[in-house]
Amino acid sequence: MFCPRELQIRLQRGPGGVSLLPADASVCVAFSGGLDSTVLLHSFARLASESKTYRVRAVHIDHGLHADSALWREHCEREARALQVEFNSIRVDVTGIDEWGLEAAARDARYAAFANELRAGEHLLVAQHADDQLETVLLALMRGAGVLGLGAMQTIEPFARGMLVRPLWSFTRAELAVWARAEGLRWLTDPSNANHAMDRNFVRHRVVEVLRERWPSAAQTALRSTQHLQEAWRTLAQLAALDAERAIDGDCLEVAALAVLSPERRRNLLRYWIRRRGARAPSTRKLAAIEHDMLAASQDRVPCIAWDGWELRRHRGWLYCEPQLPALDAEQVLDWHRQSSLDLPASLGRLRMVPAEAGALSAAKLPATLTVRFRAGGETLQPVGHAFHHKLKKLLQASAILPWWRERVPLIYAGQQLVAVGDLWIAAEFAAADGEPGMTIAWEPRPSLVATRPNR
Repeated sequence: MFCPRELQIRLQRGPGGVSLLPADASVCVAFSGGLDSTVLLHSFARLASESKTYRVRAVHIDHGLHADSALWREHCEREARALQVEFNSIRVDVTGIDEWGLEAAARDARYAAFANELRAGEHLLVAQHADDQLETVLLALMRGAGVLGLGAMQTIEPFARGMLVRPLWSFTRAELAVWARAEGLRWLTDPSNANHAMDRNFVRHRVVEVLRERWPSAAQTALRSTQHLQEAWRTLAQLAALDAERAIDGDCLEVAALAVLSPERRRNLLRYWIRRRGARAPSTRKLAAIEHDMLAASQDRVPCIAWDGWELRRHRGWLYCEPQLPALDAEQVLDWHRQSSLDLPASLGRLRMVPAEAGALSAAKLPATLTVRFRAGGETLQPVGHAFHHKLKKLLQASAILPWWRERVPLIYAGQQLVAVGDLWIAAEFAAADGEPGMTIAWEPRPSLVATRPNR
């Protein structure tokens, strides 16, 4: 049964016999005020007090989704103070609700706040337990998840500047409740937990309860299965890492190296690479579209597949996976008073003039106010050092500027004359003469515009 001492013993002999927490660890408890996190906080506060292990603090996330959220925060602060535990509360805005629903959006906001809050080397402790693991497996099964999804939650994983640990992973909710009542603990009950319209609540109250009638140890049994699946996932990740050595260069994935793999290894590598880029792995259907479009499209095409705020493209035999580009109004004209900086639209950064010498613009040839536009087609430029005018389209292509960035490079004009193309080129007719004070354009931060250059 659960008690703080048993918790510490299980932490010391975690999965594979490896300790999950060093005895002197600094821990940050994710404290919602519910039963599970209340047990977690009280247990670690007691361990810290009695055995002088761990340095404990608590962080509460206020999602602002319930009328009583301020009262919940106050309750959590009182509990932490009673335990003489450092406490902090963070208010988050739950946005970006998509097909994954409110639960997923709230979780994303919560973990983003924890990531910003976590101190270097600190362990974030979350109160998920064996029953949560069973629910997660069942939900993943209904989504058609693969090995990683069915493996559910890891007991420990890297997170922000430290680690995320689930110390209660092997205890059931019932075991936690028995100890909490025996200790006279007080905890909050979120009324939304009774809302069966939410997937996890439906599984908890309508599915798991029935399963437990037939198989009382369902949570512990599922826990063993998830450990087997996690082991299988680690094996697949090792295989993908081996394939990646031959296929990945920098942030890019080589199409030719991908094409020679079997379909199973190809999809495994794609998922591995996409996750390594920071994106959530796409659905089976979307992954099939990626596999087909990126391998089958003719060489002159630049296919693009988008999902979850990310875009995957192919260019000159390489795949690029980047955050989705914001919408850009290509017809807008921006006035730029060159004594000040100019914020560009669509998260493109900022332009400013800085003093320079060689290859600089002549201040005397520039008006006080310039305009910034984006490509409309047909633009020409004679860059400094070139004998003739060139079509801007050809300059961008010759410099390996990625096709999806070519329409987003800011063009700086004096009246109707093209002065400069971002910080890439300046027009020869606006160049400063030898010895003349000049200035150049700083584009900060400039996006990664250039196609990959293979190292092999």
